[in-house]
Amino acid sequence: SVVVDVFMLLGDGFEGQLFAQILKARGIHEVTLAGRSEEKLANNREHFGVKTINTTKEELPEAAFDIVVEAVGTPATQEQALAAAARGAQVLMFGVGNPDDKFSVNTYDVFQKQLTIQGAFINPYTFEDSIALLASGKVDPLPLFSHELEFTQVEDFVSGKLGKVSKAIVKVGGEEA
Repeated sequence: SVVVDVFMLLGDGFEGQLFAQILKARGIHEVTLAGRSEEKLANNREHFGVKTINTTKEELPEAAFDIVVEAVGTPATQEQALAAAARGAQVLMFGVGNPDDKFSVNTYDVFQKQLTIQGAFINPYTFEDSIALLASGKVDPLPLFSHELEFTQVEDFVSGKLGKVSKAIVKVGGEEA
C-alpha cells in the first residue's frame, strides 16, 4: 500500500471542491486546493479543513505533491499540474479541456520524476459510492452552493440578471430540488 503524503487538487470549481471533500472523506489527511477564487478557497478552508493556494497571488510549489488532480482542463493548468508533481507522483487529468487544446510536456521531466499521468473521462459505476458518501455525511455539497433560488428566478439566472452565481439550488413548489 502506498502512503500519500501530500495531495493537491488544481481547480476550485464545483467538481474540484467536491473532489477535495471526497479525498478528505477517504482519509487523505493533507489536501491542498489551488484556485483563483478567494471566496471559494476560504469556504473550503473553513468548512472542510483543506489547505489552499490562491494562484492569482502565489505560485504553486514545484515538485511538491505526491498526487495532483488537474480539475480545470486548460493547457496552462495541465502544465502547472505536471510542474507541481513530485518525483514518483501520479497526475490525474480530470478537467475537461477543449478537444483541440494541447499543452507542453517536458519529456525529460516525466522521465526524471518517474511520473504516472492518467486521464479520466467518465465512470458510470460511481453512483452507489457517491450516494453512500452523501448519506454518511462525509461529503456535504451544501456549503458549495452560492445561491438558493425560487423557481421563478431561474429565467433571471439564465439571462445573467442575478450576477455571479457559482452553483444554485432551485426550489420547486416550495421544496428544494
